[in-house]
Amino acid sequence: MTGLDPIADLAVPAVVWLLMLVVGLELSPSDFRRVLRYPRAVITATAGQLLLLPLIAAALILALEPPPQIVAGMVLVAASPGGAISNVYSLLAGAHVALSVTLTGVTTLAAMLTMPLLCSAGFSLFMRPQDLVPAPVLAMAMQLLLTLVLPIAVGMLLRRWQPRRVHGQKRALRRLSLLALSALIALILYDQRELLRAASPDIAVVALLFSAGAMVTGWTLGWLTGLSAGDRFTLLLEFTARNLAITALVGITVLGRADFVLFATLFFLTQIPLILGLIALRTTRINLHRRISSS
Repeated sequence: MTGLDPIADLAVPAVVWLLMLVVGLELSPSDFRRVLRYPRAVITATAGQLLLLPLIAAALILALEPPPQIVAGMVLVAASPGGAISNVYSLLAGAHVALSVTLTGVTTLAAMLTMPLLCSAGFSLFMRPQDLVPAPVLAMAMQLLLTLVLPIAVGMLLRRWQPRRVHGQKRALRRLSLLALSALIALILYDQRELLRAASPDIAVVALLFSAGAMVTGWTLGWLTGLSAGDRFTLLLEFTARNLAITALVGITVLGRADFVLFATLFFLTQIPLILGLIALRTTRINLHRRISSS
């Protein structure tokens, strides 16, 4: 690793702590009880992300044979939980926001166990022996416990004990967390600028294919299980929006490889116009349908 050495020790865990604290401030016990209200959607989406996203990554790795750093990045992305930005996307799209929040909370908490196991399996299966980086399952799980589960719990407790103060500060904390994430993205891109310059078109193509595959899989899975149109679009967003901060934490802090996080960063950036375009199409269609219905 290069210029990110001091960031690996302090800034990355701090950014993740802040982002997960903000997630916790948005969660309440009712969000997890909602699993009982929407069991089909929650079970379908959670199992689908854990099983199908790694399969999409595996298919792309076998078909395209990307460089080892990109293979590792694809494994990290496929193993990471859903990102909280999916909740914002769901709100903009007029989709099922409550379901999105619940899915983000469930997959994030489950990641303490699932992400180390999926990363270990993915590295062993798809990386060449000379490029293989051991994935310390126990160390990764403990790191995720401290920087993922703990801040979420703190955020939920603060929301319960200080609801007025939390409500007044949530908007500022959201902006601060987005600023911190943006700074982290910029630092990763700068640190890996040589790899980015050498392989940018290839990485972008893989990232777009992965994003498109995740979108189609999420929507199709919702359709096959008979979910409503709003729930299907919610699953499309949940499958696509991965938690870049958690990916950076594991790649940089646990594995000590900033180059593994480059793919996740470009995956996040390249899918934004796709998602916003689909949201625009969905909202336009909904508004048109409402105008026709009211006329």
